[in-house]
Amino acid sequence: MKIALTLLCGLTLFAQIANASVADPHDATTVSAKDAYGCVGEQGYSWCVKLKQCVRPSKILIENNLELTAENFHEFCQTQHKE
Repeated sequence: MKIALTLLCGLTLFAQIANASVADPHDATTVSAKDAYGCVGEQGYSWCVKLKQCVRPSKILIENNLELTAENFHEFCQTQHKE
């Protein structure tokens, strides 16, 4: 009985994961709050001035071989260089 219950719970979880979809940060049907640029922070998106688009900070930092810190994201995405 325990095995059957565990199997049933596992299959239910798998079905929920399989049916989950990746949300588009600009999808008009998304009910999440958007910032001034249209980025949905609840889904992990932030505006990047340099790239002129909503991005996931972790993805940008990994792609550019940078340490995952907020400071690195802000430095990468700004358009003006600090002197």
